[in-house]
Amino acid sequence: MYRTLLLFLVVAWSVTVYGQLPEIVGEIFPEVKPKGSTGYLNCTVVNKQDGQKVCWQKGKMEGIDTFDISEDDRILVANNIAQGEREDSGEPKYEIIVTNLGLRIRYTLIVRVLSDEDSGFYTCFIRQQNQNWQTWPSKLGELMVQVAPSMSVTMESVYERQIGGNITLTCLTFGNPAPNITWKREDGKYLPDDKSQSWGADLKLINLKKKDRGNYICVADNSVRPPARFTVEVKIFYSPTCFAVQNTVGQAQNRRFNAKLECIVEGYPTPSMHWEKLQNGERYQISDGDDYSTEKLSSTENMISDTWYTLLVKNVQANDYTEYYCVATNRFGRNETTIRLFETMDCQGPNCPSISPGGASGVSACVLTLFLAFFILHVFKY
Repeated sequence: MYRTLLLFLVVAWSVTVYGQLPEIVGEIFPEVKPKGSTGYLNCTVVNKQDGQKVCWQKGKMEGIDTFDISEDDRILVANNIAQGEREDSGEPKYEIIVTNLGLRIRYTLIVRVLSDEDSGFYTCFIRQQNQNWQTWPSKLGELMVQVAPSMSVTMESVYERQIGGNITLTCLTFGNPAPNITWKREDGKYLPDDKSQSWGADLKLINLKKKDRGNYICVADNSVRPPARFTVEVKIFYSPTCFAVQNTVGQAQNRRFNAKLECIVEGYPTPSMHWEKLQNGERYQISDGDDYSTEKLSSTENMISDTWYTLLVKNVQANDYTEYYCVATNRFGRNETTIRLFETMDCQGPNCPSISPGGASGVSACVLTLFLAFFILHVFKY
């Protein structure tokens, strides 16, 4: 009670001595500016008396992490140099422009080369001697620095789960204003909820299936260009599967012709693969050599963990006509597919030799010529 009475007496004494109390009139309108530009906050006062100071402060008066910027037109900040990608050489970071408007005085705070740290509240207040700071007239202004979105460097870029497991993909972003976040698949396929996009920082993948593997893209956008993107790869553990490009392959024998058998293997982790041959009722593993050549080709586009394997059977002989097995194994299982090599009368495949002009095609041309000649003679005869 005594503190309240004392405060009342101090205010009454000020009114008696100085007449009207100093006042900050009007609102300090918020300022929204892009990063790297210059911001302006206006504080207009009336009834300012001798010995009173109009001050700007970063933050709220009762808050933490505040610092004084100015007192009337004097800057209190040390090393008051504007620094940044778009700095103007020699210009100060902070500046106060004082404008007399008759009975009013406007104190304009200028903040140059705006950065993330410049966003926030600024307090304009009138410091009065011999008075408690809580009685000083004050008003808040806000400076919002628009910052393009960016991604947290702590985000994981690869997740590995088994079929039936769950994952929550989280997109951690920064930016001002706060970015809107969307998730989508890189290959354009639907998300597990049968939607093309999902909004929000978290994307939940429940009861994972093999088809859920692939790249997921987080896009953060707050209309300050450019938007930010981050790609997360989801890998699903599953046992191998094998697919024969052709279940049967034909080739002629004893003419130095080759036969190519092809197999596509998928699985994660990437399976180990080998070829086997059925001979005399038993299977044995094939190795590269004079009779066989194996090759592993690069993964097919847009399909994760799919690999193309080939087996070249050189100079096909009678004992090569049998079944061959493409066998794949990883720690989650084993799988195989069968390809049968059978005998044909003629050479099969793109590398077969062409028939010479003196061969069958030459005989056909000769027969056609004789037929035309006979037809012409027959017509002229009658």
